[in-house]
Formats: sequence, structure tokens, C-alpha cells
Amino acid sequence: MHSKKEKLRARLREKFFAGHNGKPSILIFGLGLSGGGVGAARFFAELGYSVTVTDAKPKTQLVASLHALRSYPIKYVLGRHRKKDFARADLVVKNPGIPKTNRYLKSAKRITNDAEIFLALAPHARTIGVTGTKGKTTTTMLIKHFLGKRAALVGVPGVSFLDYFFLSREPQWIVAEFSSFDLEYVRTSPHVAVVTSLFADHLNRYVSFSAYARAKMNIVRFQKKGDYAFLWKSLAVKWHCPRMLGTQIWVCDNKEFSVPWNISRHSAFLAYTVAHSLGVKRKDLVKKIKVFRPARGRLEIVVKRKGNIFINDTTATNPGAAAFSTLTLVKKYPKAVVITGGEDKNIPLKDVLAYARVLRACKVSVVILPGSFSDKLVRILSVPYELARSMDDAVKRACGKGTVIALIPGAASFNMFANEFDRGDSFIRAARQCGVS
Repeated sequence: MHSKKEKLRARLREKFFAGHNGKPSILIFGLGLSGGGVGAARFFAELGYSVTVTDAKPKTQLVASLHALRSYPIKYVLGRHRKKDFARADLVVKNPGIPKTNRYLKSAKRITNDAEIFLALAPHARTIGVTGTKGKTTTTMLIKHFLGKRAALVGVPGVSFLDYFFLSREPQWIVAEFSSFDLEYVRTSPHVAVVTSLFADHLNRYVSFSAYARAKMNIVRFQKKGDYAFLWKSLAVKWHCPRMLGTQIWVCDNKEFSVPWNISRHSAFLAYTVAHSLGVKRKDLVKKIKVFRPARGRLEIVVKRKGNIFINDTTATNPGAAAFSTLTLVKKYPKAVVITGGEDKNIPLKDVLAYARVLRACKVSVVILPGSFSDKLVRILSVPYELARSMDDAVKRACGKGTVIALIPGAASFNMFANEFDRGDSFIRAARQCGVS
């Protein structure tokens, strides 16, 4: 481990601290609740760097993250940010949840994030990266599932990119999930890149869809000859990244391959094609797909109670994803009730209209949560619906309408919940109380 740390420090000097004398100081901007800031702080502390963590949340809201770092000599500035901390740091490691336009970043000498560090230091020939507006987590986890012990999984919710560097056993492949926020700073693309889908999202963070798409396409932008890009056949990616040097493999549906109802066929066939190209036999892929469990909050059956089935799809945080999930749901459960709505992310009206048409075509019962996206949706929705005051109220209303109740928001959660997983947990708690007098 000692020699491994020395090699990592040498690579960091080469990539991030060239010409720097002495021990560089690191500022972790945003500790957060989902593991990203924790992973970065642990990584640099393990390597012996001087680490400061700053987060606008107070200590009381960061208990779990602080507990995970309790054994490291880290300095904390919580409940506020100080411009001097950014000016002094040799490297600011930004949490993905913080916009690039944050005013404190103007004082930083150099800014990076976990994803750039990972791709800069990890062995390029072993990296598999997955992105997409919809389906990236499922595709990432399926590739890992298909490759089995040959692969390690990073970048998915709760697992830092930087955890890879302290694995006790070196994997043949490192499978990583990348959001658009992760990809904003990268200047290296994975050896194997996978793009599942590309449509409007996060337009509260990006000035246009083109800006969002350009960030996404960094996953293939820096590929070289000898690298590979697996893309779904209908993706219009050329406009956003016209010069792709890696070998492009366009993937389409394979009707002969059976996929469980709550797993996206896009994700299944992309993962299937990648794994098969890496030497996994077709018969093994067919066996493994049958025992794959979808990731948390993705058309996940969470409660079965008194004849009701509750399905949590809280990670459908834009109308395109919600439309896809609704169409998938009704193939299995034609008379479902959909709980939808939440906060807007400046999604174009045409995308909201498309989702409204899907709700009408699927003939589902609709219960709508409060929020600015909901306000936009109800103005154009041409099917009967009920407005709920809270998640508890929404689940109570849905329980009176049908036996299959699905949370498919199509919107952000931050008007009512800490994040989409908090929203999903609230749905599960309410589901468990459904019918209790």
C-alpha cells in the first residue's frame, strides 16, 4: 500500500501540482450526504495531504458524512464558506451538486472533481464509463453484474470514484457511472464509453440543452483510436460531438433476449453488447439478467400490502424519463395509478407536453404532488387528476384509485425533500401506512 500511495502522489504531482513545492493543500467544496465529498476527503487524507472541508450545511445535517471521516486529521468549515479558504487552496475539489458558476469558485487557483481525478489517475485501458439522461445507473450496474468479479463498480450513488484506488484487489475492469456534472471537468474519456440516452434535463443548471449535451458528450470527446463508444442506435450525438475518434458501436434491440419488465431494454442491450464484446458468453448473459435486481428507486417494487403494489421510480427526475417509465409500467400493470410532479428544472414545454400525452395515452389515474413543474403540467394535462398536499396525502388518494401505485415524478424534489432518495423513502413510509386506520 505504501508504494501504491507513492505512485498516486507522483501521478497527482504530474497531473495537478506540476511545479508546486511542498505539500499541496486541498479544499473539498461540499461534503454532501451521498458519499462524493466523503470519498474525495478520504482519498487526499489517506495520501497525507492537508485537507479542509467546507459545506454550507451545519454539522447537525452532516452527521453521517462526518462520522465516516472521524479518523482523519481534516479541518472543517461548516455552516458557511470563506473566500480565503478558496484562495489559499492549491486544489479545490468541487462536489457535483455545486454549480460551476458558484461565486466562491472565482477565488480558486484550480478546480477539479472526483471524476476528473479518477480518469486522470486510473489505468485508462481498464475504464468503462456510462452516461445518459435515462438509464445510466441501471446500465452501469448491469455491466458490472455481467462481468462479475472481473469488475469493480464506482461512481454510482453512495460509491465514490476514488474508492477504486484503495481496493485490496485490482480488477480487470472499472465500471463507472458519470452524470453531466461529473463530466464537466474531465479531459480524458474512458477506454470504453457508453451513452444510453440524451434529452433535456438539468436546464436549471445549464443555459441550454446544447450546453447540457456537450457536458454529457465529454465521455467520448477525448477518446482516441483504439477506444470504443457504445451508443443507442437512435441517439443524435454527432451534432454535440462531431469528432469521435473511438470505434463507434451502435446498439439496437434484440427481440430474442428476454428482459424483466422493470429493466429498461435500452440498458439491458447496451450492457449485454458491452459485456459480450469483453468475452462474456451469451448463455451466461441470459442467465445473469434473470437474477439482476434493479437499482434503488428505479421501477422498484417496494411494498406489497393488502392487495396493493407500490412501485418507487423516484429517480425519474425529468418528464422524458417519466414518460419512458410510465410506458414501461403500463405494459405490466395497465390500470396503474401514477403519483407525479414536483419542482421544475426549466424543462422545455414540448417535453412536458410529450409527458402529458403519454399519461393520456396510457389511461393511468394521476395524482399530482406540489411544485412548479406540477403547475406547468396541470395547465396542459387533458386527463382527470387529483392535487395532493403532501406525499402522505398523495398516497392516500392513490390508494383509493387502484391497486398498483407508482411514484414517477418527472421532476426535481428539492421543494419538498432533501433529494430524490428522500422523496422515495417518504413514498415508502406512506405506502406502509396505506389502509392503516
